[in-house]
Amino acid sequence: ELHAEWIAKALKAGKHVLVEKPLCLYTDELDLIESALRAGGPCLLEGVMVRHHPWQDKLRTMVSDRSFGRLRSIETSLCIPAKNGHKDNYRSRLEQGGGCFRDLGVYWLQFLQTLVGLDGAGFQGQSSFDGPGGCDWTFEAQAEYPDGLRAAVLCSFERPYRCSHTLTFDDAVVSLNDCFRANLGFYKMTLRIRRSGELPARAEFRPMNYYVNQLDCFCRIIRGMAAPVPFRESAERIRLLDSIYQSARQSRVK
Repeated sequence: ELHAEWIAKALKAGKHVLVEKPLCLYTDELDLIESALRAGGPCLLEGVMVRHHPWQDKLRTMVSDRSFGRLRSIETSLCIPAKNGHKDNYRSRLEQGGGCFRDLGVYWLQFLQTLVGLDGAGFQGQSSFDGPGGCDWTFEAQAEYPDGLRAAVLCSFERPYRCSHTLTFDDAVVSLNDCFRANLGFYKMTLRIRRSGELPARAEFRPMNYYVNQLDCFCRIIRGMAAPVPFRESAERIRLLDSIYQSARQSRVK
């Protein structure tokens, strides 16, 4: 809940900022950050570490060049059981942005943003908000695009561990299991491709660490060796994250 204030202070002090996701909690905090960023000089990067791995580019290419026909659906599961009930950290404190959707939903939105964009889709979310302190311990959200593409995510701190993306095309199903594995060290990530009447295929990537990739990206941006990640990308995600969350609270599942 302190991100916006301290991002702005750091930028105004001439400091480059790598900030943990989400960038901030509420849409109305974006103006404070953007005005500080507009002054020029320092760089700002939101720490969505998965965006810095080539499996995202590979999937985006599959979608854009229609390698397997049209993309029909995207199913995402981000279920990570709470350690010690998260009783000693912000995830169980509503006033600090607690709950699973604000913690995990940003990964889903960034994934959709990279693959198919967020513009034009209709979003909705549901939760009973029955976790500690009234936080959402399980949260479901859906997106429907004008071309018929449907995307859905299940976020949870109470369901058994499962973190995966499954993309269903006309002619194939492509899946990435244990999609946070490279958080833990240098691990190989694998896309599994199943086509009717064919043996399963794989697209494998050499062992990488998400956080090392992210830091390398941040350093290259600071040194002028790479273009900054546009602020509008994070702002678009925050607006949707806040909108989906607030609409779910207003129509909470009893």
